[in-house]
Amino acid sequence: MASATARGETGGVSDTSFVTEERPKAEAPEGPSEPHARPKRRRRWAIVLAAVVVVLVALFYLGGGWYFSGRIYTKALSGAEKRAATPSYTIPVVASSADTITLHIPSDPGQLLTPGVWGLQWPTGYGQVARIQARTGSTVTRAFHLITGTEPPATGTKVALDNKAYPQDPAVGLGIPFQNVTYRGPLGDYPAWFIPGSRDTWTILVHGNSLNRLDTIKIVPVLHQEGFPILVISVRNGIGAPEDPSGMLRYGLTEWRDLQAAVTYAVGHGAQDVVLVGYSMGGGIVASFLERSPLASRVSAAILDSPMMDFGRAVDLGASDETLPVVGLPLPQSLTDVAKWIAGWRYDVDWKGLNYLAQADALRIPILLFQGAVDQTVPPATSRELAAGRSNVTLVVVPRADHLDSWNLDPAAYDAAVRTFLDRVVGSAQPAA
Repeated sequence: MASATARGETGGVSDTSFVTEERPKAEAPEGPSEPHARPKRRRRWAIVLAAVVVVLVALFYLGGGWYFSGRIYTKALSGAEKRAATPSYTIPVVASSADTITLHIPSDPGQLLTPGVWGLQWPTGYGQVARIQARTGSTVTRAFHLITGTEPPATGTKVALDNKAYPQDPAVGLGIPFQNVTYRGPLGDYPAWFIPGSRDTWTILVHGNSLNRLDTIKIVPVLHQEGFPILVISVRNGIGAPEDPSGMLRYGLTEWRDLQAAVTYAVGHGAQDVVLVGYSMGGGIVASFLERSPLASRVSAAILDSPMMDFGRAVDLGASDETLPVVGLPLPQSLTDVAKWIAGWRYDVDWKGLNYLAQADALRIPILLFQGAVDQTVPPATSRELAAGRSNVTLVVVPRADHLDSWNLDPAAYDAAVRTFLDRVVGSAQPAA
């Protein structure tokens, strides 16, 4: 019995041992499955991470694109914003006399340290600064000429510089008599300044997106001396002119009709032909007119200064100075492209139509083209591209000149270039009396 019991116990132990030994075999399939589960989990996390990245990128581009499309509207498209702009008086006067003025140099001096002739305005007057006479680490002294006001700005007065160089109108700024006239256009009556001349070729001056006829005033003296009748026009959204139904600037796609109305007025008052003079956006308006108007044949020549020949590239240039909110990093071109796409949908911007370089074959007339080499508003490359390979375009690149600053850097050289060009393409005439 003992032996049997022992054998039974031994057998029991053996049975128990058998069961115990089988457990790893039953669990064995779980072990080999773990390496396969890990890649599956990694793939799931990768998918989740990729989805998060896609959502963040979409938010970045759609949210950022919406925000910066609003910036395009505010800075470039809004007529109301442009009309409401006021001078920023930020430069303190240190000392002044009848013929000199000493100004404190701010952190962003703008044109204050740039040679040439610049407008200087303050709440009660306007003058010009010219030759730099002295400079210290914090001040600059320049020649000064008072145009309006009873005396130079007093010490402590804050002033602002501009590149228009003359105030108010031709009579006040230049001492040249003029007439206030209106011409009938597609949106109503448009105000203009008219200066009579002895020729039957009129010059028609078109302002830029400052919406101010003073954009064009610097060329008036040389045109007047050469005997040209001068019509300084306004286009829709400009000061005193009708507002576009959209309230926005269209950079020539609608404004060319306003220019056409001005040409019609000139022809109706004795002009045999016209010379168009366009500044910045006004250059785009001239290009659009020459491409679209049946009166383009009346144009004998054009003078363009910093013309907006491709609005899309001008927006790209402006965006290159923008930074991303919070992080302060430069705006990537890809985000600018999205912002432009959204602006096209949101504000009905025809980017393709605003590339006048693509239709430059319409610009067959003789053109004198001024372009500042360091223009921060219009890419200088667009003017070079307009002139490239075209014998009808005379390009004058002005070193150190920013947007619409070519005359300011050297007025005598600018006027001489205008006079030589017009004598060649229109013919010389006796100066106005």
